[in-house]
Amino acid sequence: MIPGELLGLTAIVIGGLAILIPIAGLTARVALKPIVEAMARYRELKGTEDTVDLLERRIGLIEQQLDGVDRSLRVLVEDADFRRRLEATSPAAAAALPSSSSPERVA
Repeated sequence: MIPGELLGLTAIVIGGLAILIPIAGLTARVALKPIVEAMARYRELKGTEDTVDLLERRIGLIEQQLDGVDRSLRVLVEDADFRRRLEATSPAAAAALPSSSSPERVA
């Protein structure tokens, strides 16, 4: 090739690239934007699912704790009913019972 022709060809290629590169960038942005938004939504939903799983575990633990408190309360109510019935029927037997204010552990 003749050096003058090579210079002209180089100028045409560089001029064409100067126009085509921004057009390719805009096209890629328009084409890839829905994909990027879908990936962002997926990550948000995944984070939400993790939060829901954590909250479900916490609620489960709270329910277990509440069941334990409920069982303890039922035992205490039964004990109070027993003492009340015992005191009503036999004052001598009631005197033999330990006092209600003594620190007893109910399992």
